Amino acid sequence: MKTRITELFGIQHPIMALVFVILGSAFLGGLGIIAGVFANKFDQLSAMTNFIITPLAFLSGTFYSIQALPPTLQAMSHWNPFFYIIDGVRFGTLGVSDSDPWLGLAVVTFCCVVVLGIVWNWLRTGYRLKA
Repeated sequence: MKTRITELFGIQHPIMALVFVILGSAFLGGLGIIAGVFANKFDQLSAMTNFIITPLAFLSGTFYSIQALPPTLQAMSHWNPFFYIIDGVRFGTLGVSDSDPWLGLAVVTFCCVVVLGIVWNWLRTGYRLKA
């Protein structure tokens, strides 16, 4: 049975897509706060984006299926949390994924809890914040 959203927009699993988008946004927002706490200058803030976030996003199967990679790189991709975010959104919208969506949900949720826990603790204690 197809839902109205699936009929209108072609989204196969709209709730799953929404959950992965929200968790991915929270994860990246938490990483942004961590980068902001550590950065002393604007250039240092952009270094995290240029040297960590962007390569992880590109190496996660954003523009290709990781099935096209050699086995060693496929195994390495499964350690990348961005892979699970992107693969979860792909599953939610297209109904196709390179890994188990429930495993991806568990990994993304765990990463969100860890990153947001660090952020919450730092903001609560005032770590590296100026008065």
